Amino acid sequence: MARATKTTLKGITLRGNVYQARLTIPKDARDSLGLTEFTQSLETSDFKVAATRGEICIRGWKRKISSARGIHSPISEAMLWKEDLDKANQTHLPQDEYDYPIEQDLLIDRIYDIEAKEGYEKAKAFSDTAQGVTLPSNSFVETYMATRNVNSRSAQQEETRITYGTHKFPVFPINKQQVNQWAASLLLQYKHGTAKSIINNNAQYYQYLLDMGHLDPDLTNPFKDARLSNGGGRNTDSDNKRIHWTANQVTHLIEACTEKGDADLLNITLLAAHTGARVEELATLLVSSIHLNATIPYFGITKSKTKAGHRDVPIHPYIKPLLQKMVSQSTNEYLFSNLTVTGHMERSSAISKRFGRLKTRLGYGQNQVFHSFRHTAMTMFEQADVPENIAMDIVGHEKPNLTFGHYSGGTSMEQKYDAVCKSIGYPFHDTSESNL
Repeated sequence: MARATKTTLKGITLRGNVYQARLTIPKDARDSLGLTEFTQSLETSDFKVAATRGEICIRGWKRKISSARGIHSPISEAMLWKEDLDKANQTHLPQDEYDYPIEQDLLIDRIYDIEAKEGYEKAKAFSDTAQGVTLPSNSFVETYMATRNVNSRSAQQEETRITYGTHKFPVFPINKQQVNQWAASLLLQYKHGTAKSIINNNAQYYQYLLDMGHLDPDLTNPFKDARLSNGGGRNTDSDNKRIHWTANQVTHLIEACTEKGDADLLNITLLAAHTGARVEELATLLVSSIHLNATIPYFGITKSKTKAGHRDVPIHPYIKPLLQKMVSQSTNEYLFSNLTVTGHMERSSAISKRFGRLKTRLGYGQNQVFHSFRHTAMTMFEQADVPENIAMDIVGHEKPNLTFGHYSGGTSMEQKYDAVCKSIGYPFHDTSESNL
């Protein structure tokens, strides 16, 4: 017998220990869709994650219902006319130059009807879209994003950046001058790299429209090689550049975490300070990847943003007792077993925000963030004369040098351990008793 479901949010129910999204289909759309209800497991017992995933499901279902009911905007109607006209032109075999599909006559009647009711400009816009002269720029964003093989956060970021372009240019095609003018305005709002990414994402989407025949394939891509001066972009002076945490500042942070009583925040800060690892790398550490009984204790990072990030990191003697304690207290497969998972399946988001609020309360600015611990580790390695290739293997940086980057199997655990022990040190290491 199925277990009873408990409604926790409109459209989200708890079935057993797993949340489920549900949406009843209105009677007038059921025949078209062949269903009475949409249902889908959200594959999580975390309510916040379920709410995010459920919202995405329900929003997509509502679009399907609207389509089944025939609820379309004027632009959507014009696109349907274009689709029908394209099909008719492909199948129609003209007998002479004046022979054309009946759909063409029907479309002309519809255009005249719009002009009589809404005026010439609305009728022309409808006609241009229906006959493929112009294309509403956002028409195929969802279709394009479905082709992208990237993680959910990257996909969301790409779609957001494409939306900047479709808002700026509601109708395609556009020309190079328009894009160059927009690029110049982007440099007043964003850093050069961000502005370039926005242009590139829109260039990829525009190319997709050309390749798929949604725009005339003979047109050029106006976003390609858009003018973005190398010296442009929002002010990126030294006040905004990320800098490392000093040893005394790290001590200040550790003391504040201890006083706050936030064990997870304290522990992840200590690990970052002694390894230079990224916050998501630490948040996703598996208990099975902690090797405390090895000749040289280490942990393996298997989830990272880069290939070079997959690495074995030696454990500094100061944090070995901490890791022993964390391993024994973990309640699941993760070293940090209590972290909240986001809808993008990220485990570090909430704790990153807690760190941000803490460091801001302590008076630190925007140029010092959790990622600054990587700067701290690299600074300590450099000041201790650690060879760059060893330091890069510890923190997971790609080696640009052909010899080390292409041919070498990497530095040894002994080399990395010696570098960590001789380089990384903080004032609280000298205390007689560890509070770990």
